[in-house]
Amino acid sequence: MEKRDYYEILGVDKKATTSEIKKAYRTLVKKYHPDVNKDSDAEEKFKEVQEAYEVLSDESKRSAYDQYGHAGTAGFNPGSSNGYSDFGGAPFDMGDIFNSFFGGMGSDFGFGFGDQRGPKQNIGSDIRYRIRLSFEEAMRGGEYKINVRREGRCDKCNGTGSKSGKRKQCPVCKGSGQQQQVRNTIFGQMAVMNTCQNCGGSGEVVEEPCPKCGGTGVISIEEDITVKVPAGAYDGMTLRFRGGGNSGRNGGSVGDLYIEVEVESSAIFERRGNDIYSEVSIPVYKAVLGGTILVKTIFEDVKLKIPKGTQPGTIFRLRSKGAPVLNSEKSRGDHYVRINIDIPTKLSKREKEMWEELGELK
Repeated sequence: MEKRDYYEILGVDKKATTSEIKKAYRTLVKKYHPDVNKDSDAEEKFKEVQEAYEVLSDESKRSAYDQYGHAGTAGFNPGSSNGYSDFGGAPFDMGDIFNSFFGGMGSDFGFGFGDQRGPKQNIGSDIRYRIRLSFEEAMRGGEYKINVRREGRCDKCNGTGSKSGKRKQCPVCKGSGQQQQVRNTIFGQMAVMNTCQNCGGSGEVVEEPCPKCGGTGVISIEEDITVKVPAGAYDGMTLRFRGGGNSGRNGGSVGDLYIEVEVESSAIFERRGNDIYSEVSIPVYKAVLGGTILVKTIFEDVKLKIPKGTQPGTIFRLRSKGAPVLNSEKSRGDHYVRINIDIPTKLSKREKEMWEELGELK
Protein backbone atom coordinates (compact mmCIF):
# COMPACT_ATOMS: atom_id res chain seq x y z
CA MET A 1 0.00 0.00 0.00
CA GLU A 2 1.30 3.44 -0.90
CA LYS A 3 2.36 5.53 2.10
CA ARG A 4 0.42 8.69 2.90
CA ASP A 5 2.07 12.09 2.84
CA TYR A 6 3.59 12.90 6.25
CA TYR A 7 2.27 16.46 6.24
CA GLU A 8 -1.19 15.14 5.42
CA ILE A 9 -0.99 12.65 8.31
CA LEU A 10 -0.23 15.42 10.81
CA GLY A 11 -2.65 17.83 9.14
CA VAL A 12 -0.10 20.61 8.72
CA ASP A 13 1.15 22.71 5.82
CA LYS A 14 4.52 21.99 4.20
CA LYS A 15 5.70 25.36 5.51
CA ALA A 16 4.65 24.53 9.07
CA THR A 17 7.04 25.51 11.85
CA THR A 18 8.56 23.02 14.28
CA SER A 19 6.21 24.18 17.03
CA GLU A 20 3.17 23.75 14.77
CA ILE A 21 4.28 20.22 13.88
CA LYS A 22 4.81 19.36 17.54
CA LYS A 23 1.41 20.76 18.50
CA ALA A 24 -0.33 18.70 15.81
CA TYR A 25 1.60 15.60 16.87
CA ARG A 26 0.59 15.96 20.51
CA THR A 27 -3.08 16.29 19.56
CA LEU A 28 -3.02 13.20 17.33
CA VAL A 29 -1.05 11.09 19.83
CA LYS A 30 -3.70 11.79 22.40
CA LYS A 31 -6.46 11.03 19.90
CA TYR A 32 -5.17 7.74 18.49
CA HIS A 33 -3.30 6.15 21.38
CA PRO A 34 -4.51 2.51 21.59
CA ASP A 35 -5.15 2.79 25.32
CA VAL A 36 -7.58 5.64 24.66
CA ASN A 37 -9.02 4.95 21.22
CA LYS A 38 -10.51 1.47 20.78
CA ASP A 39 -11.27 1.84 17.05
CA SER A 40 -9.88 -0.97 14.89
CA ASP A 41 -7.69 1.41 12.88
CA ALA A 42 -6.47 3.51 15.86
CA GLU A 43 -3.25 1.54 16.28
CA GLU A 44 -2.36 1.91 12.61
CA LYS A 45 -3.06 5.64 12.66
CA PHE A 46 -1.01 5.98 15.82
CA LYS A 47 1.93 4.34 14.05
CA GLU A 48 1.53 6.68 11.08
CA VAL A 49 1.56 9.71 13.35
CA GLN A 50 4.70 8.46 15.10
CA GLU A 51 6.50 7.84 11.81
CA ALA A 52 5.48 11.19 10.33
CA TYR A 53 6.55 13.10 13.42
CA GLU A 54 9.92 11.40 13.68
CA VAL A 55 10.74 12.51 10.14
CA LEU A 56 9.26 16.02 10.19
CA SER A 57 10.64 16.91 13.62
CA ASP A 58 14.20 16.18 12.47
CA GLU A 59 15.63 18.89 10.18
CA SER A 60 17.86 16.59 8.14
CA LYS A 61 15.17 13.91 7.70
CA ARG A 62 12.58 16.55 6.85
CA SER A 63 14.89 18.10 4.25
CA ALA A 64 15.47 14.70 2.62
CA TYR A 65 11.75 13.97 2.65
CA ASP A 66 10.91 17.35 1.10
CA GLN A 67 13.35 16.66 -1.76
CA TYR A 68 12.83 12.96 -2.44
CA GLY A 69 9.61 11.98 -0.69
CA HIS A 70 9.48 8.64 1.11
CA ALA A 71 12.51 7.46 -0.86
CA GLY A 72 14.60 10.01 1.03
CA THR A 73 13.82 8.27 4.33
CA ALA A 74 14.10 4.67 3.10
CA GLY A 75 16.88 3.81 5.52
CA PHE A 76 15.00 4.98 8.58
CA ASN A 77 13.38 2.50 11.00
CA PRO A 78 10.39 4.09 12.74
CA GLY A 79 10.54 2.71 16.26
CA SER A 80 10.33 -0.74 17.70
CA SER A 81 8.60 -3.81 16.32
CA ASN A 82 5.25 -3.04 17.84
CA GLY A 83 5.38 0.56 16.68
CA TYR A 84 4.46 2.26 19.94
CA SER A 85 5.77 0.50 23.05
CA ASP A 86 8.61 3.05 23.28
CA PHE A 87 6.63 5.72 21.43
CA GLY A 88 8.36 4.99 18.14
CA GLY A 89 11.70 6.45 19.13
CA ALA A 90 10.39 9.90 18.28
CA PRO A 91 12.41 12.78 19.77
CA PHE A 92 10.26 13.97 22.65
CA ASP A 93 10.40 13.71 26.42
CA MET A 94 7.97 11.90 28.65
CA GLY A 95 6.87 15.18 30.20
CA ASP A 96 5.36 16.20 26.85
CA ILE A 97 3.21 13.07 26.67
CA PHE A 98 2.03 13.40 30.29
CA ASN A 99 1.24 17.06 29.79
CA SER A 100 -0.83 16.11 26.74
CA PHE A 101 -2.85 13.52 28.63
CA PHE A 102 -3.05 15.13 32.07
CA GLY A 103 -3.11 18.86 31.36
CA GLY A 104 0.27 19.81 32.81
CA MET A 105 0.35 17.25 35.64
CA GLY A 106 3.35 15.41 34.23
CA SER A 107 5.64 17.07 36.70
CA ASP A 108 3.66 15.55 39.57
CA PHE A 109 4.41 11.95 38.62
CA GLY A 110 7.28 10.40 40.51
CA PHE A 111 9.08 8.75 37.57
CA GLY A 112 12.24 10.83 37.36
CA PHE A 113 11.05 13.34 34.76
CA GLY A 114 9.18 15.63 37.16
CA ASP A 115 10.46 18.11 39.72
CA GLN A 116 11.59 16.50 42.96
CA ARG A 117 10.02 18.84 45.45
CA GLY A 118 10.98 19.22 49.08
CA PRO A 119 9.17 20.86 51.99
CA LYS A 120 7.44 24.06 50.97
CA GLN A 121 8.58 27.23 52.70
CA ASN A 122 5.93 29.71 53.76
CA ILE A 123 7.13 32.91 52.13
CA GLY A 124 5.65 36.15 53.42
CA SER A 125 3.73 38.27 50.93
CA ASP A 126 5.00 41.57 49.56
CA ILE A 127 3.27 44.79 50.53
CA ARG A 128 2.90 48.04 48.59
CA TYR A 129 2.61 51.62 49.73
CA ARG A 130 2.46 54.90 47.82
CA ILE A 131 4.29 58.10 48.62
CA ARG A 132 3.30 61.44 47.09
CA LEU A 133 6.00 64.04 46.46
CA SER A 134 6.05 67.51 44.99
CA PHE A 135 8.09 68.01 41.83
CA GLU A 136 10.81 69.80 43.79
CA GLU A 137 10.94 67.06 46.48
CA ALA A 138 11.38 64.41 43.82
CA MET A 139 14.23 66.36 42.24
CA ARG A 140 16.08 66.79 45.52
CA GLY A 141 15.32 63.36 46.99
CA GLY A 142 15.57 62.74 50.70
CA GLU A 143 14.28 60.63 53.57
CA TYR A 144 10.59 60.35 54.32
CA LYS A 145 8.77 58.54 57.11
CA ILE A 146 5.74 56.39 56.39
CA ASN A 147 3.55 54.36 58.70
CA VAL A 148 3.37 50.70 57.71
CA ARG A 149 1.09 47.94 58.95
CA ARG A 150 2.26 44.42 58.28
CA GLU A 151 2.54 40.89 59.64
CA GLY A 152 5.71 40.65 61.68
CA ARG A 153 7.39 37.73 63.36
CA CYS A 154 5.83 36.82 66.70
CA ASP A 155 8.21 37.85 69.49
CA LYS A 156 6.69 35.32 71.89
CA CYS A 157 7.60 32.20 69.90
CA ASN A 158 10.21 33.73 67.58
CA GLY A 159 8.03 32.98 64.59
CA THR A 160 7.82 29.22 65.17
CA GLY A 161 4.13 29.24 66.10
CA SER A 162 4.92 26.87 68.95
CA LYS A 163 4.48 27.66 72.63
CA SER A 164 7.76 25.88 73.37
CA GLY A 165 9.48 27.62 70.47
CA LYS A 166 10.08 24.28 68.76
CA ARG A 167 8.39 22.44 65.90
CA LYS A 168 8.44 18.72 65.18
CA GLN A 169 8.48 16.67 62.02
CA CYS A 170 5.10 16.09 60.42
CA PRO A 171 4.08 12.46 61.19
CA VAL A 172 2.09 12.17 57.96
CA CYS A 173 4.67 13.18 55.34
CA LYS A 174 7.76 12.46 57.50
CA GLY A 175 9.09 15.95 56.86
CA SER A 176 8.91 15.84 53.07
CA GLY A 177 5.97 18.21 52.80
CA GLN A 178 4.33 15.86 50.30
CA GLN A 179 1.84 13.03 50.29
CA GLN A 180 1.78 10.28 47.71
CA GLN A 181 -1.51 9.31 46.12
CA VAL A 182 -2.14 6.50 43.64
CA ARG A 183 -4.30 7.31 40.63
CA ASN A 184 -5.71 5.11 37.93
CA THR A 185 -4.74 6.40 34.48
CA ILE A 186 -4.73 5.08 30.93
CA PHE A 187 -1.19 3.91 31.62
CA GLY A 188 -2.24 2.03 34.71
CA GLN A 189 -1.76 3.04 38.35
CA MET A 190 0.58 5.96 38.90
CA ALA A 191 1.85 7.71 41.99
CA VAL A 192 1.09 11.44 42.25
CA MET A 193 2.81 13.71 44.78
CA ASN A 194 0.58 16.34 46.39
CA THR A 195 1.12 18.90 49.14
CA CYS A 196 0.72 17.37 52.57
CA GLN A 197 -2.63 18.44 54.02
CA ASN A 198 -1.50 17.97 57.60
CA CYS A 199 1.42 20.44 57.56
CA GLY A 200 0.57 22.53 54.52
CA GLY A 201 3.78 21.45 52.81
CA SER A 202 6.20 22.76 55.45
CA GLY A 203 7.14 19.28 56.70
CA GLU A 204 6.71 20.42 60.31
CA VAL A 205 3.85 20.75 62.77
CA VAL A 206 3.23 22.47 66.10
CA GLU A 207 2.30 20.41 69.14
CA GLU A 208 1.03 23.28 71.28
CA PRO A 209 0.27 26.60 69.51
CA CYS A 210 1.74 29.86 70.75
CA PRO A 211 -0.94 31.75 72.73
CA LYS A 212 0.05 35.11 71.25
CA CYS A 213 0.00 34.30 67.53
CA GLY A 214 -2.32 31.28 67.63
CA GLY A 215 0.28 29.04 66.03
CA THR A 216 0.82 31.13 62.89
CA GLY A 217 4.17 32.57 63.93
CA VAL A 218 3.13 36.10 62.92
CA ILE A 219 1.37 39.01 64.56
CA SER A 220 0.03 42.31 63.24
CA ILE A 221 2.42 45.19 63.84
CA GLU A 222 2.47 48.89 63.00
CA GLU A 223 5.68 50.83 62.64
CA ASP A 224 7.19 53.98 61.18
CA ILE A 225 9.90 53.34 58.65
CA THR A 226 12.21 55.75 56.87
CA VAL A 227 12.16 55.62 53.09
CA LYS A 228 15.14 57.03 51.24
CA VAL A 229 14.07 58.48 47.89
CA PRO A 230 16.92 59.11 45.43
CA ALA A 231 17.35 62.54 43.86
CA GLY A 232 15.73 62.63 40.44
CA ALA A 233 12.90 60.23 41.31
CA TYR A 234 10.22 60.12 38.63
CA ASP A 235 6.48 59.58 38.64
CA GLY A 236 5.61 55.87 38.69
CA MET A 237 9.00 54.84 40.05
CA THR A 238 8.95 51.81 42.37
CA LEU A 239 11.44 51.43 45.20
CA ARG A 240 12.07 47.96 46.62
CA PHE A 241 13.10 47.36 50.22
CA ARG A 242 14.09 43.75 50.79
CA GLY A 243 12.66 42.19 53.94
CA GLY A 244 10.20 45.01 54.54
CA GLY A 245 7.09 42.98 53.74
CA ASN A 246 5.02 40.47 55.68
CA SER A 247 6.76 37.71 57.59
CA GLY A 248 6.15 34.15 56.43
CA ARG A 249 4.07 32.01 58.70
CA ASN A 250 5.70 29.39 60.92
CA GLY A 251 9.16 30.88 60.55
CA GLY A 252 9.03 31.46 56.79
CA SER A 253 11.05 34.14 55.03
CA VAL A 254 9.96 37.77 54.87
CA GLY A 255 8.47 39.39 51.78
CA ASP A 256 9.52 42.77 50.38
CA LEU A 257 8.16 46.28 50.69
CA TYR A 258 7.49 48.21 47.48
CA ILE A 259 7.09 51.98 47.56
CA GLU A 260 5.41 53.53 44.52
CA VAL A 261 6.45 57.13 43.99
CA GLU A 262 3.82 59.59 42.79
CA VAL A 263 5.24 62.94 41.67
CA GLU A 264 3.02 65.98 41.38
CA SER A 265 3.24 67.98 38.18
CA SER A 266 4.95 71.38 38.24
CA ALA A 267 3.40 74.63 37.14
CA ILE A 268 6.80 75.82 35.89
CA PHE A 269 8.81 72.81 34.75
CA GLU A 270 8.23 69.93 32.37
CA ARG A 271 10.40 66.84 32.65
CA ARG A 272 11.46 64.77 29.65
CA GLY A 273 13.80 62.03 30.80
CA ASN A 274 16.55 63.85 32.70
CA ASP A 275 16.03 67.13 30.85
CA ILE A 276 13.88 69.98 32.13
CA TYR A 277 11.91 72.40 29.95
CA SER A 278 10.50 75.79 30.91
CA GLU A 279 9.39 79.04 29.30
CA VAL A 280 10.44 82.61 30.09
CA SER A 281 8.84 85.81 28.87
CA ILE A 282 10.98 88.88 28.16
CA PRO A 283 10.00 92.43 27.16
CA VAL A 284 10.27 93.48 23.53
CA TYR A 285 13.12 95.88 24.14
CA LYS A 286 15.28 93.12 25.68
CA ALA A 287 14.63 90.87 22.71
CA VAL A 288 15.68 93.72 20.40
CA LEU A 289 18.59 95.15 22.36
CA GLY A 290 19.73 92.03 24.21
CA GLY A 291 20.64 91.77 27.87
CA THR A 292 20.74 89.36 30.81
CA ILE A 293 17.86 87.66 32.60
CA LEU A 294 17.53 85.31 35.57
CA VAL A 295 16.11 81.87 34.79
CA LYS A 296 14.61 79.75 37.54
CA THR A 297 15.92 76.16 37.43
CA ILE A 298 15.06 73.28 39.75
CA PHE A 299 17.84 74.10 42.22
CA GLU A 300 18.84 77.73 41.70
CA ASP A 301 18.41 80.85 39.58
CA VAL A 302 20.82 81.03 36.66
CA LYS A 303 21.87 84.05 34.59
CA LEU A 304 21.11 83.74 30.88
CA LYS A 305 22.49 86.11 28.25
CA ILE A 306 19.91 87.18 25.66
CA PRO A 307 21.53 88.12 22.32
CA LYS A 308 20.33 91.14 20.32
CA GLY A 309 17.47 90.33 17.98
CA THR A 310 16.30 87.22 19.83
CA GLN A 311 13.16 85.87 18.18
CA PRO A 312 10.11 84.43 19.95
CA GLY A 313 10.35 80.65 20.30
CA THR A 314 14.15 80.66 20.56
CA ILE A 315 15.37 77.87 22.83
CA PHE A 316 18.49 78.18 24.98
CA ARG A 317 20.27 75.25 26.61
CA LEU A 318 21.60 75.39 30.17
CA ARG A 319 24.00 72.48 30.48
CA SER A 320 23.80 70.23 33.55
CA LYS A 321 20.95 72.22 35.09
CA GLY A 322 18.33 69.52 34.60
CA ALA A 323 17.18 66.57 36.71
CA PRO A 324 19.74 64.48 38.61
CA VAL A 325 20.63 61.22 36.90
CA LEU A 326 19.67 58.26 39.08
CA ASN A 327 22.54 56.36 40.68
CA SER A 328 24.96 59.13 39.76
CA GLU A 329 26.26 61.60 42.33
CA LYS A 330 27.07 64.49 39.98
CA SER A 331 25.48 63.87 36.57
CA ARG A 332 22.45 65.91 35.63
CA GLY A 333 20.41 66.46 32.51
CA ASP A 334 20.10 69.83 30.77
CA HIS A 335 17.59 72.63 31.15
CA TYR A 336 16.00 74.06 27.99
CA VAL A 337 14.49 77.53 28.10
CA ARG A 338 12.00 78.70 25.46
CA ILE A 339 11.77 82.46 25.01
CA ASN A 340 8.42 84.19 24.74
CA ILE A 341 8.17 87.92 24.04
CA ASP A 342 5.70 90.09 25.90
CA ILE A 343 3.74 92.30 23.50
CA PRO A 344 2.30 95.26 25.41
CA THR A 345 -1.49 95.56 25.19
CA LYS A 346 -1.79 98.95 26.90
CA LEU A 347 0.41 101.89 25.98
CA SER A 348 0.79 105.31 27.50
CA LYS A 349 0.66 108.32 25.20
CA ARG A 350 4.45 108.60 25.25
CA GLU A 351 4.93 104.88 24.55
CA LYS A 352 2.53 105.08 21.64
CA GLU A 353 4.44 108.01 20.18
CA MET A 354 7.72 106.10 20.50
CA TRP A 355 6.34 103.06 18.67
CA GLU A 356 4.97 105.32 15.94
CA GLU A 357 8.38 106.94 15.57
CA LEU A 358 9.96 103.50 15.25
CA GLY A 359 7.41 102.62 12.62
CA GLU A 360 8.24 105.74 10.62
CA LEU A 361 11.96 104.88 10.72
CA LYS A 362 11.24 101.72 8.76
